[in-house]
Amino acid sequence: MKDEVQAPQEETPNTYWRWLVESWRYPLGHNLGEKWYGVVTLLGEDIVLFIGLAITSNYIANMFDITLIHHASGFTFWAIVILFCIQIITILCSMVGHLFVFGSTGGFWQYVNKVAQVTNWNFWIVICAFFFLILSLSSGLLGFGEALVWIFYALFSLGSFLLVVCPDPGTEKMIHDPFWGAVIYLVMIIVIYAIISGLAFSIMINL
Repeated sequence: MKDEVQAPQEETPNTYWRWLVESWRYPLGHNLGEKWYGVVTLLGEDIVLFIGLAITSNYIANMFDITLIHHASGFTFWAIVILFCIQIITILCSMVGHLFVFGSTGGFWQYVNKVAQVTNWNFWIVICAFFFLILSLSSGLLGFGEALVWIFYALFSLGSFLLVVCPDPGTEKMIHDPFWGAVIYLVMIIVIYAIISGLAFSIMINL
């Protein structure tokens, strides 16, 4: 049974698609990939998600004759930048917690791959959210799209947190209690998110 849980490939997948499939099958398994897999996945999800949000926002603005969103393209650009920065910062905070608990992270790019791997079900959540947001333009299904966006955020946060307390199967040994790694992660997240929220609010006001 133990071997079945740790069944993911020990070698680097031959293709990006294979890496995706293995990540869906074993989110917390040992599944190495090329260093660009994680960044491309996260950035692609962000862009698709915000295209859907931008189209929906423009539709609502036009429907209610709201002129305050005439800079929607600039707003969307900064929203993508801010979300991507939040994701990278969340990953860095997770790395610090993981480093405290296990003494190593495998390097930045490999850790980004781990986060993308654990949260790769967001690949499907983003696609569903995009279609629900687009469909909401005529069918009133906006609530479903919004719910999926929140699930997207929740899964990313959960995946980053799990990597603080979960070792890479068969490759890492615990050197400190995971509880304190989780505390370090949460404190850093709260402080940095508060700072980013203030900056994001200032950018939106200026736009």
